[in-house]
Amino acid sequence: MKQVEANRTFQALSIGKCGTMVYVTQKILNTMHYDLKEDGIFSSQMEEAVKSFQDSRTTLVVDGVVGYETMKEMDDVSSML
Repeated sequence: MKQVEANRTFQALSIGKCGTMVYVTQKILNTMHYDLKEDGIFSSQMEEAVKSFQDSRTTLVVDGVVGYETMKEMDDVSSML
């Protein structure tokens, strides 16, 4: 998912959003053992997983929203797995 680096127009993901980017984000989180349903729908369970991920990274704001910085950090972490 190194495309995040090239795509500075990334649209933030939050509760209620759905689509391919939500699905891809669910897959990324699941590689980090968050055990989310991979259905492309940003649910409250996904928001909690995002908050947990953000809390584990000292540079991120814990808000449950997958913005550019959170996605970049997820991309960096998942590429090391």
